This record gives sequence, structure tokens and C-alpha cells, in this order.
Amino acid sequence: MRIGQIAKGNWKSILIALGVGEQYLRNKHGPCPICGGHDRFRWDDQYGQGGYICGGCGGGDGFMLAQKVTGRSFREIAEVIEQQFGQRGDFQATGPNLEEVQQRDARRRVWEGSREPLDGGPVGRYLCSRVGCLWPSNAIREAIHKGYPLMVARILTAEGDKVANLHLTALTWDGRKRAIDQAKKVMPGKLPDGCAIRLGPTKAVMGVAEGIETAISAAIMFDMPVWACVNGNLLSKWIPPQEAEQITVFGDNDMNFTGQAKAYALANRLEVQFKRKVQVMIPPLAGQDWNDHHHGTWSQPGGHLRLVK
Repeated sequence: MRIGQIAKGNWKSILIALGVGEQYLRNKHGPCPICGGHDRFRWDDQYGQGGYICGGCGGGDGFMLAQKVTGRSFREIAEVIEQQFGQRGDFQATGPNLEEVQQRDARRRVWEGSREPLDGGPVGRYLCSRVGCLWPSNAIREAIHKGYPLMVARILTAEGDKVANLHLTALTWDGRKRAIDQAKKVMPGKLPDGCAIRLGPTKAVMGVAEGIETAISAAIMFDMPVWACVNGNLLSKWIPPQEAEQITVFGDNDMNFTGQAKAYALANRLEVQFKRKVQVMIPPLAGQDWNDHHHGTWSQPGGHLRLVK
């Protein structure tokens, strides 16, 4: 039997035996035993796997919580579980498989082979045509792949300390999006909950949106850093950094209401789970995102915003 099966449903007693304070093992917000943050950690023990989530340092299962709080290795934790329950288990920690290693190496090669975009280059021309400027961000680079330029955007984990994946936009040399299938795509690999393209610094007042151009347009119009979450599903799962106190969710005004639903789902999580001040902003015209609005009705007489707290 695997050690995780032995531990399942028993994580409270296991974590206490390992030295994790019982006061942290509640499904309500409180101080984090890992990073020391106030009122942003909760232990939900989802599916009996000892899981936790923290607005500052992310989340994980019981093994990760025990390792980060106590400093013990996976093997040491597994041995404590064996002794506690009198059962021997397979406690070899699972590492990344060959496919994951290859995907990570491919992403590393693309990022390390890219460079800061230049005025007048393909990425510079593309962004100027879409948002009006070459947006200054260390999250965006320019690369050449199979004879064509790419805009490469770095997607960071919720903690901001690791590259989760890369978003690629295939371009022409004169700065237009290439007319190919999947001109915009994410490289093969996982996209963990809470990840985002950090197009600006972390600030007390900041925003999030779905796409890169949408986020940059919102940042320009509302004079705040706005991060891109790649798509609506990841937007709804975004995890705010500790410094963010007031957050604007820039949702898409989709005809089928998907963008609006994802924006409000995130707003609800930010208010209820993370206790942040939140507002949702949706472009006034159906079918628009904030990049469309930036291009069109923002400067027209009579243009208005639909602002909902």
C-alpha cells in the first residue's frame, strides 16, 4: 500500500504528531505556519489528503505542509506515518516523469534563447498596434522559431518564484499575428492554479484580466498594474499576492456570459476566501474585452463603464 493511502483521512493526527500546531489545522482563515502571514491560511484537508492553501505561499497536500513547516524530508515523514499506524508503505517520493522533464527543458531553451524586445522589432510593432506602445515588462521577450518571430510571455506560479509555463504568440516580421492555427498558445505542460503573467509589479492596488493585450490595455486606461491569467478558467482560480489589498477584476463581456461568470467567480473568492476589497469591471459593449474597448469606444463621446462592486 502506498504511504499516501495510509495517510488519507488521518492527516490531522499525523500533522500534530509531526509537530504542526493544532491551531493551524482548521478550515478557517488564520496565520500561516509556513510564511507567518496573518489571516490568509486555512487547512481544508480536501479529499482527506491534508491539503492547505495560503494567499501568500500557495497550497499543497499534507506531505508538502509537513515538509515546509518541519523541514523534514518526505522519507522522514513517511517513516513517522508508518510508525503511527503500524503499516509499511511505499514511501518513495514521486518525482517528475520524463515527459515533464522534457517539457521543462523545452521551456527553458525557449526563454533562454529569447531577448528583450526592441522598438521597431516584431514584438514592438505588434504591441504598438494592439495597445499603443511597447509595454515595458520583464515578463515579455522576443524569440525566433523556425524562421519566424514569437512574443514569449513568462507565466509564473502563484508564489512568483517559479516559471510555470510560457505563452507564445506567433508573429510576422512586420508585427502582425501570423495567420495560422493556434497563433496564440501555451507550451506543453501544466498550468497550476494561481499562475499569471506578471506584466507589472505587485502593488496594493492592482488588477487581473484574461489575456495579455487585455491586461495591458486595462493597465493603461486605469493606471494600475494588471496581470494576465491566460484564460477565464485560470482567472477564476487566481491567488492574490500578499501585498494586493484592493483588486480590480477586468472581465470580458462575452456574448455567452462566460467571461463575466469567471470574473465574478474570482471576485467572490477574493472577497470571501482572501478578505480583499474587490471590484469587477466589464466593458460596456457585448462581445468586447478591454483591449477592444481601448481601441474603440474608450475615447468616444458617451462611452461609459459598467462598474459593479
